[in-house]
Amino acid sequence: MKIELKSTKNYELFEMHELNRPLHEDKYLYESMSKHGFMPSSPMQCVRNGNNKLKVIRGHHRLHYAKMLGLPVWYIIDESNTDLFDLEGSSKIGWDVNDFASGRAQDGDEGCIKLLAFSKKHGLPMGSAASLVGGQSASSGNMQKAVKRGTFEVGDMKHATQVAMITDHCKACGIKFATSSAFVGAVSAVLRVPEFDSARFMHCISLYSANLHRSGSKAGCLDEIDALYNYAAKAKRIPLAFKAKEVARERQVACNRG
Repeated sequence: MKIELKSTKNYELFEMHELNRPLHEDKYLYESMSKHGFMPSSPMQCVRNGNNKLKVIRGHHRLHYAKMLGLPVWYIIDESNTDLFDLEGSSKIGWDVNDFASGRAQDGDEGCIKLLAFSKKHGLPMGSAASLVGGQSASSGNMQKAVKRGTFEVGDMKHATQVAMITDHCKACGIKFATSSAFVGAVSAVLRVPEFDSARFMHCISLYSANLHRSGSKAGCLDEIDALYNYAAKAKRIPLAFKAKEVARERQVACNRG
């Protein structure tokens, strides 16, 4: 079938695909379209919905700004590949893990529905939440690929629950960076250390939260947690950061062997 490039200002002709990601503000796209218009070299890809409208597979943000700016839109009707997840997964500027999780949840994926609920409830980054809900340490990163491929499954939630308990407590104590990827990864790492006492750590947070400083790296957050955990310790001090890194290395070796 010949694919034709078409143009229109009848915006009512289009509707968003039901599995597409929600619209979000993109100031760079807005500025580009304000300056250059809707470029015919980047048309929307659409399919027929069977009810005299066209579903937008790709390009609904361009449609959004075209409406806002009163621009004619360029589009093609191409039904040769309508798998939205495959299309966006192959694009270098396609969806991130949040978009895939949202889209697959809308499609009824139980694992992604639970993942979104966990992430929202505890305010955790989607990448960290995916690893935790998938039964792994927060910084593993493996589960993001599973979300994108559609193979994500909920794992053992015990570790995830422990991490969330601590980060929730940290937030309640006013630590604004408690849900940063670096801090969540560090909390996950220290929880793997057998000697680590989560109740003791949360007590330290309650008393000395001002002593905990922001760090942009997991290693830096480990050092901060180590210092706070051992602050004014009457019991034997634990080299927490060192032990957490050792445990992480051991787990990685075991994973590679398995």
